Amino acid sequence: MTDTEHFNIDINDLTIAEVVESEDRTGLPLDALGQADKPKGRMLQALAYISKRRDNPDYTWEMAGALKISTDSTPVDPSDGDE
Repeated sequence: MTDTEHFNIDINDLTIAEVVESEDRTGLPLDALGQADKPKGRMLQALAYISKRRDNPDYTWEMAGALKISTDSTPVDPSDGDE
């Protein structure tokens, strides 16, 4: 098992100032996360930065950029629920 740092953020819990900061840093509206044709990297970095800075005011933009993305999803069985 690796020691991977994660971040969790509830979009509904963002302050107006945090939304403004994410938009200023990315040049994208927050709802770009839900738009398939918009880049996601800078927005993910901004949200990680905001999330981590809440607990650690010394957390940097660069540190947020160094976080790794990991997925832990189980393949969906298409026959589940079909009886």
